[in-house]
Amino acid sequence: MKKSEYDNQYAKENYDRIIVQVKKGKRESIKAYAKKNGYDSLNAYINTLIDKDMKAGEKSINVHHNKGVIIGDNGTINMSEE
Repeated sequence: MKKSEYDNQYAKENYDRIIVQVKKGKRESIKAYAKKNGYDSLNAYINTLIDKDMKAGEKSINVHHNKGVIIGDNGTINMSEE
């Protein structure tokens, strides 16, 4: 079996594929941003964002105040200009 065939078979058995569509030209700017911020690949960047968001969603309850103050359940207070 060729390496590429093995890699494809391994990926098929061990990973799910999610297709994300972005406006034409945006992919390269996202990829450059990810690389500039130390990610090995666009895939690693996207997976990290998903993992962080899901983890934050499980552990944090945010209360939004009409003045833009966001209070998290871990005691942090963030000021935003929403």
